[in-house]
Amino acid sequence: MAASDKVTTEQQQHWSADATELYLQDPDRIEAINGPFGDAMLDAAGLRPGERVLDVGCGCGTTTLDAARRVTPKGSALGVDIAAPLLEVARQRAVAAGIDNIEFVHDDAQLHPFPDAVFDVVISRFGVMFFDDAEAAFTNLGRAVRSDGRLVVVCPSDPLQSEWVTIAFNAAAPHVGIPDLGPPGAPGPFAFADDDRLKQTIRAGGFRDVVVEAISRPIRIGRDVDEVAAFITSLPEGRQLLADQPDHTVAAVVDALKAGFTPHAGPDGVIVNDTAWIASAHR
Repeated sequence: MAASDKVTTEQQQHWSADATELYLQDPDRIEAINGPFGDAMLDAAGLRPGERVLDVGCGCGTTTLDAARRVTPKGSALGVDIAAPLLEVARQRAVAAGIDNIEFVHDDAQLHPFPDAVFDVVISRFGVMFFDDAEAAFTNLGRAVRSDGRLVVVCPSDPLQSEWVTIAFNAAAPHVGIPDLGPPGAPGPFAFADDDRLKQTIRAGGFRDVVVEAISRPIRIGRDVDEVAAFITSLPEGRQLLADQPDHTVAAVVDALKAGFTPHAGPDGVIVNDTAWIASAHR
């Protein structure tokens, strides 16, 4: 499958070098945060041997590799992502694991010319929130799914439903306020914070029997509170808030973060609950 060589400007801006570096430099933490939701998604998808799977926003390929394992023999998995450095990692991981029923494509899934009605299942772990035109993207995905095929995706819900986000916001707010998450529905991590918008967008793509549910999972966000505070302040939103702040203000935010996460720290690390939407549908 040839890439369209077209990517939306906003996605290019979001997945800049800074954004991909987070995934490249801290893959274990990202997996500890996202992994439980990917497992829930794959279980809900009910993949069967012989099926063809499309993984949207596959990143470093964790869910694509898992899907490929679940559909052997004779099945296959295709991962598509806009970030070329992450796909290089995914390809290396597939080779190292000896998984050959898998392919990765560097492109924007909103625009990629997928063959019509070729996939049995579309999955996505936190990969559908960044489309410039979400309805156009789901329409493109719907066209690629066979009749009665399935879609299962997970994406962030309201940020205040996630315990770690709430702790971080409460720590920062008295000192520097909270980050600007953009207007409701704008491309970004919380584009589908409104579950009604998520349902409507999936239906607009030609899917039916749309069900959206909130799921919660415990996640390990770091080994200790020092590491968690460093992680949160290194995120784009954290850097935005702390930019040009005096040292004493930055120190106050870091201390507040550590204090907020201390009750969640234990021998297994800092464990908090996270919440996301899981959406399923049929074509």
